[in-house]
Amino acid sequence: MSFEAIRLQSWYATAQGQTVTRLVGKVLRRWLSLHKPETCLGYGFSQPYLSQIQAMGSQVWGASPAEMGVASWPRGEDNRIALVRPEALPFADESFDQVIMTHLLEGTQSPRVALRETWRILKPGCRLFIMVPNRGGVWARRDGTPFGWGRPFSPRQLKEQLEDSFFIPRQSCFALFMPPFSSNWLLKAAGAWEKAGTRWCAPLGGVIVCEAEKVVYASTPLARDFVGVRSREGMVLPVAKNQGSRGLDRRRL
Repeated sequence: MSFEAIRLQSWYATAQGQTVTRLVGKVLRRWLSLHKPETCLGYGFSQPYLSQIQAMGSQVWGASPAEMGVASWPRGEDNRIALVRPEALPFADESFDQVIMTHLLEGTQSPRVALRETWRILKPGCRLFIMVPNRGGVWARRDGTPFGWGRPFSPRQLKEQLEDSFFIPRQSCFALFMPPFSSNWLLKAAGAWEKAGTRWCAPLGGVIVCEAEKVVYASTPLARDFVGVRSREGMVLPVAKNQGSRGLDRRRL
């Protein structure tokens, strides 16, 4: 179960939501600067981060699962967010250089299906940026924020989900070390909490942020030249030529 898009939009408009956007967006911008995408898809509820990506000169679209609903983006312009089915994304194979997945994996019924569809629409060698609630963090225990809903993940669980879907995790980190309260003094000290948490108690971060690469595994090509060998039963079976000798590789079958 996940937050609805309208509730997420309202929460991100609060001071607490804007602080989360700033902290996670800092990680996002740092990683994207190493692999700047030309085309990017925000998948789930990623609207708070899409403007930052668009400012980098990328072409940005969004997709929201039907059970979450949709909140339009960008404000005051033509909508770029589509309502989709996670098991059948309406995009051609290898359409995007980057997918930003936030507030999706923890709420979908089949994480593997969602990841495999994401793998399909990414170009080979391109990246998935994903944020999920950390099972060992405090934010996953507070249902007053979006991170307290749905299924939290441990780093190992997220890694296995990605690898089962043919992604290779390249880098990951924890974020959101401040307590999940909305008092002004905590929000003002968010930067200090982040530095201290990263240094001394990283596994207690509220979310796991991971960047994974789409990997296409090459198949072993079949030998081009075959000769027919008759078996004892009279069937003609193909046998490849032995490239290391002049003659044919004949075997008794």
